[in-house]
Formats: sequence, structure tokens, C-alpha cells
Amino acid sequence: MARDKLFDSLKFLLICLVVFGHTIDTSTTKSDHILFGFLYTFHMPLFIFISGYFSKNITWKKYKKFFIGLSITFTIFQFIYSIPSMFLGFENWLQVFIRPKGWYILGLFLWRFIYVIVKGRISIINLLFISFLVPIILGFLPFNIEFFRLITFFPYFLLGVLSSKITMVRIRKINKFYSILYLIILFVFIYKNMDIRYRLSLFGEGSYLVYFQSNLVGLFYRLQAYLLAIITSIAVINLTPQNIGKFGTKTLEIYLMHFIFEVIIYSIIFPRFSIQPNLLINIISTIIIITLCIYISNFRIIQFIMHPLDFFNSNYNKKNR
Repeated sequence: MARDKLFDSLKFLLICLVVFGHTIDTSTTKSDHILFGFLYTFHMPLFIFISGYFSKNITWKKYKKFFIGLSITFTIFQFIYSIPSMFLGFENWLQVFIRPKGWYILGLFLWRFIYVIVKGRISIINLLFISFLVPIILGFLPFNIEFFRLITFFPYFLLGVLSSKITMVRIRKINKFYSILYLIILFVFIYKNMDIRYRLSLFGEGSYLVYFQSNLVGLFYRLQAYLLAIITSIAVINLTPQNIGKFGTKTLEIYLMHFIFEVIIYSIIFPRFSIQPNLLINIISTIIIITLCIYISNFRIIQFIMHPLDFFNSNYNKKNR
């Protein structure tokens, strides 16, 4: 079956933005601060939308295979992430190993599980309505819920499930001038209004009162985050060229491996040589990290880690021929 060039291009573009977003996550420069607000408005919501789009035909049997395979991959990477903390003692290592590094992976487990369970029992439209309503209501709780963003971001997954090729064709037919104009207006809006409240709203975390001065302000920012994420994602889909998706199949590898290279570059190399990252350095670092991830993803050991069940099934079939 031929791959969809548009989705491969979108996936590669978004994973590049994810890596770049992480390089500027702790930056204090104004340019990086504005770019952070712009990118985080849409890049993960759109990524999750794509995950939902390709999950609409998932069955319980397919989910079990997906869960087992990705659990093995994720556990191996959790072990790798925790290696530096081994030098600080067993307790530190165990804490890092247990606490998931990639919340998006946990989201995939949860979102697909919910969808498989309710599929055929409740209409997706009703589920979508509930998925928007629950994080809005739970925001009024006076305390936080761990990984609440998995609940907040679930609607994007369902929007992907509900979308079809016709939806994508219609989006692509929108006059690109309007998408460009909208993104310019959004950038100017973020430039003028980017503050800690807007930044916090992008993460979709729980209690309004924990992050904002009142429930009403928190509710406003949550609704704003949903609205801007959806409209901006439509504009990005409309404008993304279809010829940049050569490495669109490597998004999971890049997502899981880029954390390692970011630690090496930003926590070891830069402090060692007293390098202060700026916008240009962050862009160069992003290119280097993505290039390394793509190159290393071709190693046999990485291919085994990323697709363990395929590897075992292949060897089993060879033995039984």
C-alpha cells in the first residue's frame, strides 16, 4: 500500500518542530520565548491528530500487538534515559526509570485503549463532546492530576479519528493566502501577548487555580488553547508541502532518541565549553540531533528495539520454514 506523502511530510515537519521546541524549552531569550509559544500552540495537538487519523481502524487484536511492541521499546528507552542517574545511586536511578520520559507514548496507550473499548458502543461525536467537557470541568478541581494533559489532549486524537481523506482534501483546497495571513496574525498575537499564562495553557495541565489567578481565567485560557490549536493545525496542514516526507517513517525513532542527544549536547557539551545557546545554535543543534537520530535508526540494534515483535516473528517464521 502506497504511503500518503502529505502525512509523511506532516510527521517529519512536526517531529523537527518537537525537537526544536525542546531545545528552546528552557531558553530565556525573547525570540526563543515567542517561537516556543508559536510552536507549542499546534505541534503536539497536530501530532496527536495524526495518531488518531491512523488509529480509526484499530481492533483489540491490533491494540494488543501495538501495546506489547511499544511497551518493550519504551521500557528499553526508559532504561537508557536512566543510565546517567545510576551514578547518583539506586534510588535516583529507580525514580528516573519509573517516571516516563515521553508522555506522548503514554497518551498513545491510553487514547487507543479508550477508543478500542468504546468503539461501537458510543458514537465518536458523543465521545468527542465528552472529551472536551471532561478536562474543562476537571480544571475546576483545586488540585492537580498527574499527566492530566493526556486527558486534555484526547480531543485532538478523536478529531483525527473522525477525519477522512475527504477532510484532508478540503483543508488542502483552502486558499493558502488565508492560512499564511492567519499564521502571521497568530505570530503577532503571541508576540504581543506571550506571558506565563499563555505558556502554561499550552501544556493542558489540570487545575485552573494552580496555574492561574482564578477559575475563570484558567477556563478562558483552556478554551483559547483548544481553539487556536485546531485553527492553526488546519493552516499548517493546508500549507505543508508534500515533498519533505522522506523520513516521515522515522518519527518514533527521532522522538525517543532525541532526548539522549539533547542531554549530551545541552547538559554536557555546552556547559563543558561554556556555550550559551541562542536561536542559531538551537537551530543547528536541532539539525544535528535529527541527523544523528536518522542515521542511527538504520542500525540493526535500533531497528530491533523499535520493532521487537516484527523481529521475533521474522526469526520464528524462518525457523519454521
